[in-house]
Amino acid sequence: MEFVRLPLEGANNARELGGYPTLDGKVTRFKVFVRANRLKNITKKDNEFLKKYGITDILDFRGNTKIQNDFVSDDNIDLDYFNYHYIPLSNVETEEYIEKYALDDSFDFGEGYYLLLSNKDKIAKVFKTIANAKGGVLYHCTAGKDRTGVITALLLGMCNVSDKDIIANYQTTYTYIKDDELMNSYSPYIRVSKAKFMDTFIKRLKENYGTYENYILSCGVSKEEIEKIKDRFLEEYI
Repeated sequence: MEFVRLPLEGANNARELGGYPTLDGKVTRFKVFVRANRLKNITKKDNEFLKKYGITDILDFRGNTKIQNDFVSDDNIDLDYFNYHYIPLSNVETEEYIEKYALDDSFDFGEGYYLLLSNKDKIAKVFKTIANAKGGVLYHCTAGKDRTGVITALLLGMCNVSDKDIIANYQTTYTYIKDDELMNSYSPYIRVSKAKFMDTFIKRLKENYGTYENYILSCGVSKEEIEKIKDRFLEEYI
Protein backbone atom coordinates (compact mmCIF):
# COMPACT_ATOMS: atom_id res chain seq x y z
CA MET A 1 0.00 0.00 0.00
CA GLU A 2 1.17 3.53 -0.80
CA PHE A 3 0.50 6.74 1.11
CA VAL A 4 0.78 10.46 0.42
CA ARG A 5 1.20 11.21 4.12
CA LEU A 6 2.40 8.27 6.18
CA PRO A 7 0.04 7.38 9.08
CA LEU A 8 2.66 7.63 11.83
CA GLU A 9 1.49 8.19 15.38
CA GLY A 10 4.54 10.24 16.36
CA ALA A 11 5.38 12.30 13.27
CA ASN A 12 2.66 14.40 11.65
CA ASN A 13 4.72 15.59 8.70
CA ALA A 14 6.02 12.34 7.19
CA ARG A 15 5.23 12.52 3.47
CA GLU A 16 5.98 10.59 0.31
CA LEU A 17 7.89 11.96 -2.66
CA GLY A 18 6.32 9.41 -4.96
CA GLY A 19 3.71 10.25 -7.59
CA TYR A 20 5.16 13.43 -9.11
CA PRO A 21 5.23 13.65 -12.91
CA THR A 22 8.42 14.94 -14.47
CA LEU A 23 8.79 17.35 -17.36
CA ASP A 24 10.24 14.58 -19.53
CA GLY A 25 7.41 12.08 -19.18
CA LYS A 26 8.36 10.02 -16.15
CA VAL A 27 6.98 9.79 -12.61
CA THR A 28 8.61 9.48 -9.20
CA ARG A 29 8.25 6.10 -7.49
CA PHE A 30 6.66 5.57 -4.11
CA LYS A 31 8.59 3.98 -1.22
CA VAL A 32 11.93 5.43 -2.30
CA PHE A 33 12.06 8.78 -0.45
CA VAL A 34 10.06 10.06 2.52
CA ARG A 35 10.49 13.52 4.05
CA ALA A 36 9.56 14.04 7.69
CA ASN A 37 9.75 16.13 10.84
CA ARG A 38 11.72 14.88 13.85
CA LEU A 39 11.07 11.37 15.08
CA LYS A 40 11.21 12.03 18.81
CA ASN A 41 7.72 10.71 19.45
CA ILE A 42 7.52 7.82 17.02
CA THR A 43 6.20 4.63 18.56
CA LYS A 44 7.02 0.94 18.27
CA LYS A 45 4.09 0.70 15.87
CA ASP A 46 5.63 3.50 13.77
CA ASN A 47 8.96 1.69 13.67
CA GLU A 48 7.27 -1.46 12.45
CA PHE A 49 5.32 0.49 9.85
CA LEU A 50 8.48 2.06 8.45
CA LYS A 51 10.18 -1.33 8.27
CA LYS A 52 7.25 -2.84 6.37
CA TYR A 53 7.13 0.25 4.14
CA GLY A 54 10.68 -0.51 3.04
CA ILE A 55 12.63 2.21 4.86
CA THR A 56 16.18 1.09 5.60
CA ASP A 57 18.05 4.38 5.98
CA ILE A 58 17.29 7.47 8.07
CA LEU A 59 19.11 10.79 7.51
CA ASP A 60 18.99 13.37 10.31
CA PHE A 61 19.74 16.98 9.27
CA ARG A 62 19.35 18.57 12.72
CA GLY A 63 22.11 20.37 14.56
CA ASN A 64 24.11 23.51 13.93
CA THR A 65 27.66 24.80 13.74
CA LYS A 66 27.83 25.05 17.53
CA ILE A 67 27.55 21.29 17.83
CA GLN A 68 31.01 19.83 17.26
CA ASN A 69 30.49 16.25 18.43
CA ASP A 70 28.33 13.60 16.86
CA PHE A 71 24.63 14.01 17.52
CA VAL A 72 23.21 11.49 20.00
CA SER A 73 19.63 10.80 19.01
CA ASP A 74 16.99 11.00 21.71
CA ASP A 75 14.42 9.76 19.23
CA ASN A 76 12.66 6.44 19.48
CA ILE A 77 14.24 5.03 16.33
CA ASP A 78 15.08 1.34 16.25
CA LEU A 79 18.81 1.82 15.72
CA ASP A 80 19.35 -1.93 15.62
CA TYR A 81 17.43 -2.03 12.35
CA PHE A 82 17.73 1.31 10.54
CA ASN A 83 20.95 2.70 9.13
CA TYR A 84 21.15 6.08 10.87
CA HIS A 85 23.12 8.91 9.23
CA TYR A 86 23.71 12.19 11.06
CA ILE A 87 24.39 14.99 8.57
CA PRO A 88 23.74 18.39 10.21
CA LEU A 89 22.80 20.92 7.52
CA SER A 90 23.47 24.35 8.94
CA ASN A 91 26.11 27.04 8.73
CA VAL A 92 27.00 30.32 10.41
CA GLU A 93 25.52 32.47 7.63
CA THR A 94 22.15 30.75 7.72
CA GLU A 95 22.00 30.75 11.52
CA GLU A 96 22.79 34.46 11.73
CA TYR A 97 20.22 35.24 9.05
CA ILE A 98 17.50 33.33 10.85
CA GLU A 99 18.39 34.72 14.28
CA LYS A 100 18.21 38.27 12.91
CA TYR A 101 14.95 37.99 11.00
CA ALA A 102 12.99 35.02 12.39
CA LEU A 103 10.65 37.26 14.40
CA ASP A 104 9.78 39.43 11.40
CA ASP A 105 6.86 38.27 9.23
CA SER A 106 8.41 40.00 6.21
CA PHE A 107 11.36 37.62 6.45
CA ASP A 108 11.96 35.58 3.29
CA PHE A 109 13.27 32.18 4.30
CA GLY A 110 14.22 31.56 0.68
CA GLU A 111 17.32 33.71 1.07
CA GLY A 112 18.32 31.65 4.11
CA TYR A 113 17.72 28.47 2.15
CA TYR A 114 20.05 29.68 -0.57
CA LEU A 115 22.77 30.28 2.04
CA LEU A 116 22.51 26.60 2.98
CA LEU A 117 23.88 25.73 -0.45
CA SER A 118 27.34 26.77 0.68
CA ASN A 119 27.37 23.50 2.68
CA LYS A 120 28.58 21.65 -0.39
CA ASP A 121 30.45 18.94 1.50
CA LYS A 122 27.33 18.12 3.54
CA ILE A 123 25.04 18.27 0.50
CA ALA A 124 27.41 15.89 -1.29
CA LYS A 125 27.30 13.53 1.69
CA VAL A 126 23.49 13.53 1.59
CA PHE A 127 23.32 12.61 -2.09
CA LYS A 128 26.12 10.05 -1.90
CA THR A 129 24.40 8.44 1.10
CA ILE A 130 21.01 8.16 -0.58
CA ALA A 131 22.65 6.89 -3.77
CA ASN A 132 24.02 3.94 -1.78
CA ALA A 133 21.05 3.30 0.51
CA LYS A 134 19.91 -0.31 0.73
CA GLY A 135 16.21 0.51 0.46
CA GLY A 136 13.82 3.37 1.11
CA VAL A 137 15.19 6.57 2.64
CA LEU A 138 13.50 8.76 5.26
CA TYR A 139 15.19 12.11 5.88
CA HIS A 140 14.21 14.78 8.37
CA CYS A 141 15.15 17.86 10.38
CA THR A 142 13.13 19.35 13.26
CA ALA A 143 9.99 20.66 11.58
CA GLY A 144 10.60 18.89 8.29
CA LYS A 145 10.38 22.27 6.56
CA ASP A 146 13.67 24.14 6.03
CA ARG A 147 16.67 21.81 5.71
CA THR A 148 14.34 19.02 4.66
CA GLY A 149 12.68 21.40 2.20
CA VAL A 150 15.99 22.31 0.58
CA ILE A 151 16.99 18.66 0.08
CA THR A 152 13.52 17.86 -1.27
CA ALA A 153 13.72 20.71 -3.77
CA LEU A 154 17.15 19.57 -4.94
CA LEU A 155 16.07 15.95 -5.21
CA LEU A 156 12.84 16.61 -7.09
CA GLY A 157 14.43 19.32 -9.23
CA MET A 158 17.33 17.07 -10.16
CA CYS A 159 14.74 14.56 -11.39
CA ASN A 160 12.98 17.21 -13.52
CA VAL A 161 9.85 17.60 -11.40
CA SER A 162 8.24 20.97 -12.12
CA ASP A 163 8.98 23.97 -9.92
CA LYS A 164 5.24 24.31 -9.27
CA ASP A 165 5.09 20.82 -7.78
CA ILE A 166 8.24 21.47 -5.72
CA ILE A 167 6.70 24.65 -4.31
CA ALA A 168 3.36 22.94 -3.62
CA ASN A 169 5.15 20.10 -1.81
CA TYR A 170 6.92 22.67 0.38
CA GLN A 171 3.75 24.65 1.14
CA THR A 172 2.00 21.61 2.60
CA THR A 173 4.36 21.56 5.58
CA TYR A 174 2.67 24.32 7.57
CA THR A 175 -0.67 22.50 7.55
CA TYR A 176 0.86 19.51 9.32
CA ILE A 177 3.18 21.24 11.80
CA LYS A 178 1.22 24.35 12.87
CA ASP A 179 -0.45 22.55 15.78
CA ASP A 180 2.38 20.15 16.57
CA GLU A 181 3.20 20.39 20.28
CA LEU A 182 6.88 19.78 19.50
CA MET A 183 6.93 23.17 17.77
CA ASN A 184 5.46 25.15 20.68
CA SER A 185 8.86 26.50 21.74
CA TYR A 186 9.49 28.02 18.30
CA SER A 187 8.38 31.35 16.91
CA PRO A 188 5.17 31.10 14.83
CA TYR A 189 7.13 32.50 11.88
CA ILE A 190 9.45 29.49 11.98
CA ARG A 191 6.49 27.23 11.18
CA VAL A 192 5.27 29.11 8.09
CA SER A 193 5.99 27.65 4.64
CA LYS A 194 4.95 30.35 2.18
CA ALA A 195 5.20 29.68 -1.54
CA LYS A 196 7.41 32.73 -1.99
CA PHE A 197 10.11 31.18 0.24
CA MET A 198 10.65 28.21 -2.05
CA ASP A 199 10.16 30.37 -5.14
CA THR A 200 12.96 32.68 -3.97
CA PHE A 201 15.24 29.73 -3.29
CA ILE A 202 14.64 28.22 -6.73
CA LYS A 203 15.24 31.54 -8.50
CA ARG A 204 18.48 32.15 -6.61
CA LEU A 205 19.73 28.64 -7.35
CA LYS A 206 18.97 28.93 -11.07
CA GLU A 207 20.51 32.40 -11.30
CA ASN A 208 23.80 31.03 -10.01
CA TYR A 209 23.87 27.41 -11.20
CA GLY A 210 21.42 27.17 -14.08
CA THR A 211 19.93 23.82 -13.01
CA TYR A 212 19.50 21.74 -9.88
CA GLU A 213 21.76 19.07 -11.29
CA ASN A 214 24.53 21.57 -12.05
CA TYR A 215 24.53 22.61 -8.40
CA ILE A 216 24.63 19.00 -7.16
CA LEU A 217 27.51 18.23 -9.54
CA SER A 218 29.35 21.29 -8.21
CA CYS A 219 29.21 19.72 -4.74
CA GLY A 220 31.30 16.77 -5.90
CA VAL A 221 28.48 14.29 -6.54
CA SER A 222 29.30 12.30 -9.66
CA LYS A 223 27.07 11.96 -12.71
CA GLU A 224 27.03 8.22 -12.05
CA GLU A 225 25.70 8.75 -8.52
CA ILE A 226 23.02 11.10 -9.82
CA GLU A 227 21.95 8.56 -12.44
CA LYS A 228 21.87 5.85 -9.77
CA ILE A 229 19.39 7.91 -7.75
CA LYS A 230 17.27 8.66 -10.83
CA ASP A 231 17.15 4.98 -11.80
CA ARG A 232 15.76 4.09 -8.37
CA PHE A 233 13.40 7.04 -8.12
CA LEU A 234 11.95 7.38 -11.62
CA GLU A 235 9.84 5.17 -13.84
CA GLU A 236 7.98 5.55 -17.12
CA TYR A 237 4.27 6.27 -17.20
CA ILE A 238 2.25 3.10 -17.41
